[in-house]
Amino acid sequence: MHHNIIKDTINLDKKAREQVSELTKKKEHLDEVIKAEAEKLHQTFLAEIKQKVQETQESLEAEIVEKKKIELQTYKNTLKNIQKQYEDNKDLWIEKIFNACIDKG
Repeated sequence: MHHNIIKDTINLDKKAREQVSELTKKKEHLDEVIKAEAEKLHQTFLAEIKQKVQETQESLEAEIVEKKKIELQTYKNTLKNIQKQYEDNKDLWIEKIFNACIDKG
């Protein structure tokens, strides 16, 4: 009878060690899976950030090009207006300056 109890205890201990060993292997595998999944998430996150940065950069560059065109056109219009004003009034201005010099002199 004691022999059976000892034998059963040894068998239970053996089964328990096997279960612990199996669970330890599963835990190690889970650690690897978690680490791999974390790295995958990290890489996905980096790729999304790079994509967002690229899109933002392209958008800003397009906006700069458009604003540059607008500002260049504004500059050309202003220059044209100044040149027209000069052409329209240069003789009058020269006469006024001349008369101012003559009247004071």
